[in-house]
Amino acid sequence: MEAQRPSLQLANTDGTGPVKRRRAALSCVECRRRKVKCDRERPCGPCTRSKSPTCTFRPPPKPNPQVIGRPVNSPISGSTSQSQDGSTLVSPPQATATNQTHDFDSMLNRYIAPGIFGVHGKGTLGPLPRSQDEASNPTPATTIRSLVDRVRDLEGRLTALSEGSSSGDSSGSINMPIRDAPCAPAGQFVKSKFYGESHWVNCIEPYEALGHIDETITINPSTNRTEFTKSTKLYAAMLECKRMARSIKSARVSHPTLSPEIQASIPPKDVCDQLVKCYLRTFEGVFRVLHIPTFMSEYEHYWTNTAAAKPSVLTKILLVCAIGVPFYTSTNSTQPRLHSQCTLWIHAAESWLSAPHEKSRLNMAGLQIHILLLLARQICSVDGDLMWIPAGALLRSAMHLGLHRDPANFPKISVFHGEMRRRLWATVLEITAQSSLDMGMPPLISLQDFDTRPPLNVNDEDIGEKMGGGAEMKALEERPAEEFTQTSIQIAMNQTLSTRLEIIRLINNLRSEMSYDDVLSLGTQLLASCRTNGHRFQPHLTPPSTSPSLPTTTPFQLKLLDVLVRRFILCLHRPFFAKATTNPKYYYSRKICLDTSISILNPASPSPNPSDTPLGSNESEPEDDWQRLMTHGVGFVKSFFLYSISTVYLELAARIEEAQEEPPMPVPASHASSPSAALPARPTIPSPPPPLLPPDFQALRSLLVAAKHTAESRVRRGETNAKGVLFLACALARIDALAARSDAEAAVLEAAENGVAECASIMRFANADADLGLAVDGDGRFDENLGFGGLGFEGSPESWFVGGWDGVGG
Repeated sequence: MEAQRPSLQLANTDGTGPVKRRRAALSCVECRRRKVKCDRERPCGPCTRSKSPTCTFRPPPKPNPQVIGRPVNSPISGSTSQSQDGSTLVSPPQATATNQTHDFDSMLNRYIAPGIFGVHGKGTLGPLPRSQDEASNPTPATTIRSLVDRVRDLEGRLTALSEGSSSGDSSGSINMPIRDAPCAPAGQFVKSKFYGESHWVNCIEPYEALGHIDETITINPSTNRTEFTKSTKLYAAMLECKRMARSIKSARVSHPTLSPEIQASIPPKDVCDQLVKCYLRTFEGVFRVLHIPTFMSEYEHYWTNTAAAKPSVLTKILLVCAIGVPFYTSTNSTQPRLHSQCTLWIHAAESWLSAPHEKSRLNMAGLQIHILLLLARQICSVDGDLMWIPAGALLRSAMHLGLHRDPANFPKISVFHGEMRRRLWATVLEITAQSSLDMGMPPLISLQDFDTRPPLNVNDEDIGEKMGGGAEMKALEERPAEEFTQTSIQIAMNQTLSTRLEIIRLINNLRSEMSYDDVLSLGTQLLASCRTNGHRFQPHLTPPSTSPSLPTTTPFQLKLLDVLVRRFILCLHRPFFAKATTNPKYYYSRKICLDTSISILNPASPSPNPSDTPLGSNESEPEDDWQRLMTHGVGFVKSFFLYSISTVYLELAARIEEAQEEPPMPVPASHASSPSAALPARPTIPSPPPPLLPPDFQALRSLLVAAKHTAESRVRRGETNAKGVLFLACALARIDALAARSDAEAAVLEAAENGVAECASIMRFANADADLGLAVDGDGRFDENLGFGGLGFEGSPESWFVGGWDGVGG
């Protein structure tokens, strides 16, 4: 057995005696492998023609002293070996170690990590030996230790490469694309429009292509572009052509204007002042769209001369007032009229934005109007359920204006416009992410598609239109991160955007399933951000009556920030929510879904008497801004509302069933010590044990009751889809039936019939002043007049959890 054991041998011996020495390999490794002739260039011709990623040459072996055969079991390292004459020779292993190291590098560069030594293996990792003694007389331990160090160095290089190419860091978070220094932009601005590298305008420079004519062209120092010399005849002829072109275009295209009926529908200034304040205290602090001092200046100028107002300024004012209508409170009868007028304002703004000659409105003002229009449609419930398609158009408009490129790449952009571009880009990305989550579609943008930095932590008063660019942009000092400004909430939301984009990608990935480890990692990051934001912004809360120009926040803005981020946690864990009932591995997802849903459904401001008000109840309390949003909003508002309330319902039903599966507790004999205990007991019929309920039954049920009241309020405010009220009525009936151990199916059917009649009564009363033909027919088929016959969900998210209703009644 001992003789059959294999042993290591030197490369130039066969174990029994000297072998014929081979010639030095002059061809590269790839040519020798393919058995083709190598021209010995670096890189060689065959490797260049075959586009080989590597072309490495083995160095010639160093001349060694004559090595005489040695025993088979002799060690590899430089040791003593007996010659034929009995003398002792030393066989140094330096060349062997060098060759082994180079072979290791070649194999690594070719098979394991191609290109780590460069395209053709020209890079080096430095010398292997650590000291002079080790270099002169290496040992096997030295060679192995050097190879281990080399592997460590390679692992460090691979880690750096992977971190540079991927979007995640060691903590699992995803960093936004931030450039350390502005680079040459791949594209150029032409008339305030950005054209990327592949656009035809970048394929040729006409002046250079036609030859330099020194007396005709010159360099504009302000734009650094080649232009015609203004004193030449060619320049005068060009101006005449441009003048005629403008005249022809103006004759072909009519500029859109707002109709006189729309201008006449604008309420008085005191009402508009309140509507503007409502907008500023709610959405402007979260979705930064306007520069408040500039907008207020335009607003005051409009009221001084309403006839001379630009259509873009008037459209902006109309949309701001429309967003403020749901939050406006009035004791007179102006509220219903404002709700009908804001629908006209939204339609007028959409008509103005989509009118012919769209190019004239593709600017910063047009982008602001586009953002305000998408917000108004969702907040005022005017065709606000399908936002993903117009949000995509908004994203592409912003990119065509170059907002995806950081203003630092273009030194001529002023401080004011550069900062406004950053704010608008952050808002566009937020609308894109929210609409993608609502529709279950990819956001169609990744972190590699833009390099715009987050907005600076400054107030609106710190920047103005008179601030220039270049050196003045560097002079703008950002306030400390812990100081609250009018941009702090947007910055906090933008810091989690990369993680939320990754969540959308995972949820809507068609190629592979989600990894639960990724779900836990991403959910933990967002949950930590929500907690950090809550602790950070709570000291800056101010009553809603305080002036919105002060750098403070309101309960509505903090609640909106928390919900818009926290809802991603719910959608991330929801696929594992149902699995948790059968697989304890996913219990954390079940718990986090319930906790997140409760947090979303809770009011923005705590009740003054929490002991008297059940959790989630909003009865007998004046509505605040958050409750008004819940009763008016659609789009993302309806999405997170239905997601949360369905989670609470399913969790409560599961807990009731689990509690009733437990055996009943024994009832202690309370009368054992009474005098009558000695008397013989009369036979009695045993009563059924009381139903077992989960400890938080009343708290969770109160959330469903409050949600039903919210759904009824939405119908009173103009909601035409009664499925929310109907679903919640059936859900409460089933919960009560499960708790009482009665027939759940019969209870749900009865609740559905009562819910339809209740919705009909609410709609009839809410629209009593309008002649809509809502009288009940002789056969009592009022539900068909209101569209209940089809029970169609019209693409709304509630169809996700009310399976089987789409086919009822056609």
